[in-house]
Amino acid sequence: MAEQQWKAFTLTHITYPAEDSVHAPILALLSLLPPFGVCALTTATVIYKDVVAAYLLIGSLFSAMISAILKRVIQEPRPDRYDDDGNVEFGMPSNHSCFAWFCCTFLMMYVVQRRGVWAGSKLPSRRRDRGMSTKETTLNESRWWILLAKLWNFLHTPFTIILALFLATGCTYSRVYLEYHSHLQVYAGSVLGMGLGAFWYHLFQTSTVREFLIQVDGAISQLECQRIATCCHEDGKRD
Repeated sequence: MAEQQWKAFTLTHITYPAEDSVHAPILALLSLLPPFGVCALTTATVIYKDVVAAYLLIGSLFSAMISAILKRVIQEPRPDRYDDDGNVEFGMPSNHSCFAWFCCTFLMMYVVQRRGVWAGSKLPSRRRDRGMSTKETTLNESRWWILLAKLWNFLHTPFTIILALFLATGCTYSRVYLEYHSHLQVYAGSVLGMGLGAFWYHLFQTSTVREFLIQVDGAISQLECQRIATCCHEDGKRD
């Protein structure tokens, strides 16, 4: 009987040098940014009904598809590693770098423009507005709350930009440090991700996509109101 062959699930399977117990584990976690990011965007889409997160999720999957197609076309192998199983895997461009810089570019353009564009006012956060009572609204209008809100309004844009750049840079560097990609492969993935991210944000700003997302957001709001009204009506019948 032939010996059974095993293959690692490379999307979440990360190895790092055991002698580097400080930087390598952190870089291994940063290398898992794409699956973590997809989970976060999916959660925001399903739980909080965030249409912007849904749009970004679709775009990130689109960028991953473009990157995978280019890998098959270019067919440049990954660098040799100690744990290679003999199967040739292509690495040009880097999927992880493409995903990281796609999301980074979109988020930076979004937070920079959101004060003067429709997104900040016409697509409010459901998590923030859901279920606020009159007492909570009065509390939120207190002096300290207004001060904190103004402080966050001033700091959230640079904070988001710095965090996005840190995560994208860390993910890209980790792919080279852990020897999953060459420098050229992560450069190509980063440039591709930036270009696709800028393109996806440009579509986000078009009137067609804008009106479609606003209509979807309104439809979701109506469905939530109907669901709450139905639950309240059923609870009243039981009482």
